[in-house]
Amino acid sequence: MFVYSLAGLQVDGDALPEVELEDNETTARTGVYQLLSRLVSLPDADIHAKAAAGEWPGELAEAGKLLGFPFDFGAPGDNGIGTFEDFQAEFLRLFEVGGGTDGPPAPIYGGLYAAGRMQRMEEVVRFYEYFGLTVSAEDPRPADHIATELEFMKYLTFKEAVSSSPRLQVSFRRAQHDFLDRQLAWVPELAERTRAANGAPYWQWVTSTVAGFVAADAAYIAGVLAQ
Repeated sequence: MFVYSLAGLQVDGDALPEVELEDNETTARTGVYQLLSRLVSLPDADIHAKAAAGEWPGELAEAGKLLGFPFDFGAPGDNGIGTFEDFQAEFLRLFEVGGGTDGPPAPIYGGLYAAGRMQRMEEVVRFYEYFGLTVSAEDPRPADHIATELEFMKYLTFKEAVSSSPRLQVSFRRAQHDFLDRQLAWVPELAERTRAANGAPYWQWVTSTVAGFVAADAAYIAGVLAQ
């Protein structure tokens, strides 16, 4: 059984209860987005421990075993994880702080990959608000943080999974298609910048996996909608 809970975003009004669903193609997508969102968040001790043990590729593969399209989650290989302090410092160097005055080489905020970050922030917030969501006060992250955007994809796929109406299911699929196309098109550049910055192999694997999965999922949804 897939157990869903919301993090990073919050439902405007009553809290979203945890819901159990039978595993299927859609909940597989939800589960993968849930894990990917966690992997691109500031790492905690649990993320570090599982990275050091090489467990994340297997967890992703298990979450996505019922995907309606083939996807190889790969592995970071010689990941050189190091200590928790080194692991977190590399995340901050690459994605949030950088090592000098110019900011991080591979910022993890989508609005920085296009002219007019505030305009893009407004667009992504409108997406969230249209579906009754706001950025969580308990887990404050900018609306254009990649983890928040992946969390939103998790929410949309979950809403598709629990909808009994075919019309609503199509509506949520169209929303997924639009969000992937309009708000997550920057992720391949994040992966490329991570490589260019000589990021640790583990973080190169994370960003390339996110980019690859977003592209594969976008193609899958486009195909489903075209049927």
